[in-house]
Amino acid sequence: MPSSEIAFPLLLFSPKTRLKKTLLHKYCIAMRFTKRNIIPLLVFILSFASILRLVKISVITSYSSPIFSALSLVEHSHNLLVEKEINFLYDLVSRKSPCNILVFGLETQYSSQISTINRGGFTVFLEDNPAKIKLYNSTSNADSIRIHRVEYQTVARDAYKILKHARQNQKDCYISATARPSSSKHDVHSNSSRKCKFMSLVTNVPKEVYEVKWDLVIVDGPEGDKPESPGRMAAIYIAGVLARRSKNKNGTHVLVHDVDRMIEKWFSWEFLCDTNLFSSKGKFWDFNILIKPNATTFCSA
Repeated sequence: MPSSEIAFPLLLFSPKTRLKKTLLHKYCIAMRFTKRNIIPLLVFILSFASILRLVKISVITSYSSPIFSALSLVEHSHNLLVEKEINFLYDLVSRKSPCNILVFGLETQYSSQISTINRGGFTVFLEDNPAKIKLYNSTSNADSIRIHRVEYQTVARDAYKILKHARQNQKDCYISATARPSSSKHDVHSNSSRKCKFMSLVTNVPKEVYEVKWDLVIVDGPEGDKPESPGRMAAIYIAGVLARRSKNKNGTHVLVHDVDRMIEKWFSWEFLCDTNLFSSKGKFWDFNILIKPNATTFCSA
């Protein structure tokens, strides 16, 4: 019996030893669980990454397909007018019709309707995208309006440089805006100041554009949605020029779309002026340009 009493304590572990053994046992179980589950997890992650890559490739290739490329030239959903903007535009045209309307841009969403509302008036569109012109001519009565293809000699990323030029030559650019157009058949810019380069930023503009007294000028083109695409800097400037040359007793309305974009905001404030802001709706700003006899710059007080 004494020997058994001596052997029995040797089989017991101290509390510290039992704790270490328990922790080691749990660690081994955790390691077996981790090894057993890490492989399926890695397979899932790699499979998911591969699926995402395939989706991305399929989207890119489908967007760069010839069909999508052709459609992208003529339709840009981000430029579409919402219902309240359409109603705002049609209401303004209806109130002034019949009148002389000049539109920068040719949007199939509303171009035909503007011409219809302005029946008995004179409507001209200036568009730089030949695909849009071709599409419109093939789907609409082209005889009811005049469409001229123009070319813009600058891109949206040059906006700040052009704005800086305008501010350095404010008086010269204003003189160009208010001077009467030349009587020459070949030079509609002969009275423009040599220091002000804005008129040369748009080419192929027909002479009649500078001769007509416009009642409404709409700027919804060029698209100007990418840094390398033509921006609306020159279009807004020329709209301001034509509005001041028209010298209408009740003013000439200039309607600028996409004023949520920086270029449209900057150049509208610069050449159309916040004091002339008549109304707004959605992404439209409606300026009513009145002649100020003693003005020396676009936004003279």
